[in-house]
Amino acid sequence: MLIKANAKIILASTSQIRKQILQSHGINFEVQKPIFDEDAQKHNYLHLQPQDLALELAIQKALSISVNFAGNYVIGSDQVCEFTGNEISKSQNRQQAIEQLMKFSNNIHFQNNAVVVVKDSKIIFKNFTKVKLKMRNLTVEQIENYVDHDQSWGCAGSYKYELLGKHLFDEVDGDYFAVLGLNIQPLISFLHQQNIIKL
Repeated sequence: MLIKANAKIILASTSQIRKQILQSHGINFEVQKPIFDEDAQKHNYLHLQPQDLALELAIQKALSISVNFAGNYVIGSDQVCEFTGNEISKSQNRQQAIEQLMKFSNNIHFQNNAVVVVKDSKIIFKNFTKVKLKMRNLTVEQIENYVDHDQSWGCAGSYKYELLGKHLFDEVDGDYFAVLGLNIQPLISFLHQQNIIKL
């Protein structure tokens, strides 16, 4: 591998797309499932704005792994979809996904992406990115066809931008990888600056 790691890197996430993003950028890492029940803890964070919620959840995920992996660099990340100033929870099934996308149709919503690095239970890096997305004016049939194709329930915003989700939008203002769920460039820059990875 061209990119060499000078220390052990752990991704505190079960997200396949975050794993794919790190792999596609040549970073050697292992995956650990966060010991943090996001849904069970949500009631503790109802006072937080969407961008603060994304950052807090990313931190908690990374901290839950760091406590058991001394000396390792743990990456935590979270994505919170925002519409009319409120968090939009991930859809749980096909119908909920269709209903979310119908709300977004011909409207603007945001993806709030946070990424942090924790070492020995200390936050040593954090980055927040907000992406503005303007969805096309879609018919119910178009939305249903899309959801059935990408099976997009369970995702932030109920679409998979890395697949055919791009066809839902007129405008996207912000980082591509942040829409997917991991703003990779600031993270890579930090890892190089700290000599955690190198060419």
